Amino acid sequence: MKTTELRNDSGTVTGFSVRSTLLTRWGVPAIVRSILSARVVRKQQAFRLAGPDDFCEFVVDGKTFLVIEPFGDNSEFWVVAEPPEPQCFPLTKVRGAFENYHGLFGFFAG
Repeated sequence: MKTTELRNDSGTVTGFSVRSTLLTRWGVPAIVRSILSARVVRKQQAFRLAGPDDFCEFVVDGKTFLVIEPFGDNSEFWVVAEPPEPQCFPLTKVRGAFENYHGLFGFFAG
């Protein structure tokens, strides 16, 4: 999947956005679980069509991340470090997992 860097007003990288027609709120935790040392804290409940904008929370190497659906239409998700840090090394690991994800059984790429 293609990702795009997100920065705050001071220029600090806060996370990345990911666009994919094949990625859903329910698919995000599967990607997170593929990251060594990742722990899902909160995720979208099954059979709920809507929920909070920040629908998934997870921890990688002691750093908390949120996955946000900013526009409410499943066209884009933001994965952000919480709180943002100038040198967030786990962010590189998380972004790599999303970029290397190829969908169900590797047949699809978003």
